[in-house]
Amino acid sequence: MLAIFVNFCIAAIMYLLITTTALYALDRFRTDEVVAGIVSGSFIVGAIVARLVGGKFLDVMGRRRTLVVGLVVCVVLALAQAFVTDLWLLVLLRGLHGVAFGAASSGVSTGVLASIPASRRSEGAGYYGLSTTFGSAIGPLMGILLIERFDYAALFIAAALWGAVGLGAALVLRLPERVLTDADRARLRSWHPWTFVERSVLPISAVMLIASIGFSGVLSFLNPYSVSEDAGPIGGSYFLFYAGVVFVSRLFVGRLQDRFGDNAVVYPLLACLTAGLLVLWVGLEGALPFVSAAFLGFGFGAMMPTIQSIVVSTAGPERVALATTTFFLAADIGFGVGPIVDGALVAAFGYRGMYLALAGVAVVGIVLYLLTHGRIARRTPLAA
Repeated sequence: MLAIFVNFCIAAIMYLLITTTALYALDRFRTDEVVAGIVSGSFIVGAIVARLVGGKFLDVMGRRRTLVVGLVVCVVLALAQAFVTDLWLLVLLRGLHGVAFGAASSGVSTGVLASIPASRRSEGAGYYGLSTTFGSAIGPLMGILLIERFDYAALFIAAALWGAVGLGAALVLRLPERVLTDADRARLRSWHPWTFVERSVLPISAVMLIASIGFSGVLSFLNPYSVSEDAGPIGGSYFLFYAGVVFVSRLFVGRLQDRFGDNAVVYPLLACLTAGLLVLWVGLEGALPFVSAAFLGFGFGAMMPTIQSIVVSTAGPERVALATTTFFLAADIGFGVGPIVDGALVAAFGYRGMYLALAGVAVVGIVLYLLTHGRIARRTPLAA
C-alpha cells in the first residue's frame, strides 16, 4: 500500500505536467504545435535515458536508493521550472526532470513486481497499476484548476509539493533488493547493447510502444484540441472519467488474464484503444469525449499492467529488473516520440486528422501483437 501511494505521487507529477505543458508552451511562449510537442516530449525523452541506464544498474544502485534520489531531484527540478523564462532552457529542465522521474518509477516498480506471487501476477500488477490510474485522474484535473485559478508557475510548484509528499513516504518504504550473482556482475562490465535491454521481451514491449504513441496524442493535445473546437479545456473532466473506467477495469481484467490467458484480454484492449481514438476523430460534441474516455480507459488504461505482467512472466525472476525497465523504456519512447510526431500531424492535417492517423497506429499494434506474442501466448494460468 505504501508503494502504491509513492507511485501515485510519481504518476501525478507526470500527468499534471505532461497534459498541460503543450498548452503552456503554446500560450506562454507563443510557439507552434511542433515545438509544443518537443516541450511536452522532452520529459519522456529524459525518462528514456533513465530507463536505459537504470535497467542495467538498478540492482547495483539499489531500488530504494534509486527511488529516493530520483524523488529528491524531481522536487528540485520542478521548482526550478516555475521560474524559467527561456523556452529551450525549459526543454532542458523538462528532460532532466524526466530522467529523475524514470529513475524513481523504475526503482519502486521493480521492487513491487518482484514481490508479487507468480500465480497472481496479472492481478497484482493491476492493483499496483491503480496508483497510476489515480495519478492520471488527479494530475490533469489539478492542472486545469491551477491554470484557471492561478498561473502556470503553480503547475510546477504543485509538482514539487507532490514530489515532496512522495519522498516522505519513500523514506519509510522498504523494497526487496536483489543480490547480484557473478553472471550479473559480468554483464555489468559489458557495454554490449543487449546488456541494457532484455531481448526476450522486446516483441511484446514493442506493442506497448505503439499503444503509447497512440495515447500520447490524447495526453499532449487533448486540451489544445478542445480549445480549438471552442469546447474549452476539457482535459480535467475527461481524464477523471477515464480514470474511473480504468479503476473498474483493473478490478477484473487482471483476474481474467490469469484465468483465461493473454489473448483473451489483449485483443479487446487494443480494439478499445483504436475505438477511443476514432471517437476523437469524429469530434467533441455532446457526450463524445466521455465515450472516447470510456474506450481508452478499457483500452490503454488496462493495457499497461496487462503487458507488464506478460513481460515479467516472459523474462523470469532473475531478469525482472531489466525486463521491467525494458517495458517502461518502450512505453516512454512512445510517449516521447509521440508528441513530436503528433505536433507534425496537427500542423499537416489538423487535430482530427491526427487522431485518425493514431487510430491507424493502434491497428498496427493489433497486427504486431498477432505476429509476435499472440501466436505463442499462454492460455493456461501461471504456476504458483
